Amino acid sequence: MPYFSVVIPVYNKGPHIQRSINSVLGQTFKDFELILVNDASTDNSLEEIKHYNDNRIRTLSRVQPGPGGYAARNLGINESQAEWVAFLDADDEWYPDHLEKMYLLSNQFPYVCFMGCGWENRYGNWSKKAEYYQKNHVRKAHLIDIAAYLNNVLINQSPVCTSVACVRKSCTIIFELFPANQRAKRGGDLHAWLKIMCCHKQMAWSGHVGAIYHRDSVNMVTRTAPYSYTLLSKDIYKELSSSLSLYEKILLKKYFNKRLGNVMKGNINAKYSKIILWDKLYWRGDFIMTFYLVLISLIPRPILKAIVVLRGMVIKIKLSI
Repeated sequence: MPYFSVVIPVYNKGPHIQRSINSVLGQTFKDFELILVNDASTDNSLEEIKHYNDNRIRTLSRVQPGPGGYAARNLGINESQAEWVAFLDADDEWYPDHLEKMYLLSNQFPYVCFMGCGWENRYGNWSKKAEYYQKNHVRKAHLIDIAAYLNNVLINQSPVCTSVACVRKSCTIIFELFPANQRAKRGGDLHAWLKIMCCHKQMAWSGHVGAIYHRDSVNMVTRTAPYSYTLLSKDIYKELSSSLSLYEKILLKKYFNKRLGNVMKGNINAKYSKIILWDKLYWRGDFIMTFYLVLISLIPRPILKAIVVLRGMVIKIKLSI
């Protein structure tokens, strides 16, 4: 068996898929298989894939595309043969030593089920390392528990993104890791990593930059799919929090409230009659933020839209500095 199974879901990524595949085949660590899941693409993605003649590549196909590529990733996981499953988006790419560094990390922490590392955000000529990497790469390889994970995510310093995530095949929830049946069109990857952390309580992190997250790719879910409350319901919270301590549950509520606020802001342009968060928010343990979000949701839509646009402009200016 190979050590890594690399899963790439492909839906209409013809302009980028060769870049992604080449970055996997060019890894210094060679003990892997590459599973490409064609998620019923309608462009030239499948033709681009057929150019490759490498016995490490397997191509799977789905008849109907699934939102966010979640069903495609789950299919790749189920068909994987390796001890570890590594994920890469079809429009991103890896640095050549990524799998080698993750292999070393898995040996340093042989009891973990989840691994991540730093990545580079790139948009045209602009690039910036992920916030968690900037603050923590000097620590080199280390463990992150569920409390530290949630605290960092709450300040927009997530230690993992899809294209650097690795999950051990023996993980108890891996076969239904991504929410393919929850009618969610975005945010499913964030849900998957949260689900693993709530289940296994820790992850290992490597102090290297493993991937380039291209923010200017075609057909990006983060630009086209609507935000959804589906993965932030009371039932989902109950499921994820069942084995958490009181402190961890409070952090999880704060995380859900933050995501709910992002959903509200992200759907400003959607044609909904009214944005009401009152019954969706988690009041106990996070009253101040909850009250703030309710007040925000009561602001007339045109004014709220102007505020969100202005805030986005300020963030872009800060990122460019």
